[in-house]
Amino acid sequence: MNSKIYSALFILILFGGWLIFGDGFGIERTDQKAISPCQEPLTYQLADIDSRFDITQKQLAKIMDEVEQLWESAINKDLINLSPDGEVALNLVYSEEQKQTDAERQFSDRITAKEQQVSTVEREYKRLSKRYEESEEDVRQTLDKYNSKISAYNQLAKEWDGREATSKVIAKFKTLEQEISALEVSLKQKKQKLSSLREQTNAKTERLNNLIKEHNSLIAEYNSRFSKPRKFDQGRFVKHGDNQAINIYQFGNRAQLKTVLAHEVGHALGLDHVDNPKSIMHNMMAEQNMANLQLTNEDISALKKQCDM
Repeated sequence: MNSKIYSALFILILFGGWLIFGDGFGIERTDQKAISPCQEPLTYQLADIDSRFDITQKQLAKIMDEVEQLWESAINKDLINLSPDGEVALNLVYSEEQKQTDAERQFSDRITAKEQQVSTVEREYKRLSKRYEESEEDVRQTLDKYNSKISAYNQLAKEWDGREATSKVIAKFKTLEQEISALEVSLKQKKQKLSSLREQTNAKTERLNNLIKEHNSLIAEYNSRFSKPRKFDQGRFVKHGDNQAINIYQFGNRAQLKTVLAHEVGHALGLDHVDNPKSIMHNMMAEQNMANLQLTNEDISALKKQCDM
């Protein structure tokens, strides 16, 4: 074959934004400890949920229920409840950061789809390549048989040159001629098949190389658009007088949303940031085990201190 795969798949470099929870509070914090959440449960309501987030109120309520259980099980007290007129408004605010996150996810999906295309065509190429090699070997073996028969015929003709051949020799000549004729037909057919496979394989190679170029181009564009670190708030608890709200600005998946909600609920309960990077109340989303979110000792200690336990 004339063509070869000459492009290499690049490694997709996903950007790592600096995801911070925010400082946790808005302008005022003066009466944060006026009523302890351990004395009277904090109530919240599902308020403004931007429709551009791919989540329903029912799904959001379920995640918040998990967040409630996370905090309440730590001290075995009722701390926060959903209520139609709850004092804390829970808002999902579609921010520029979320717009960027969605664009990054969609672009990443395009790269994944292209990778799948590459894998599919690569498998097809390998199958065609194998068939081509087998066909090439078949032509080679048939050609060897053909040349062997021609050699045998010429050798017999040389031996009986100028002599009157016997009926047995004549029959041998006819047999060799028939075999040579059959091999000529077979060889022609096999060469045609080989030529067709060569064209198919080269076309598939070209298709594969083009897909790899497209894949590499997508990765280059992805890295250009999304690889630069960004620092932004994912959520914030704000309190202005009697008005309280948990605003969520950005999340990539359900686990991230739960982590951000758990953090901001902690602020709503009156907790500050803690130093342990694995803690829910740490100011950065980095080392928390979001797949199995749990309070750390620092989180629990902060909550017990807030509840005077």
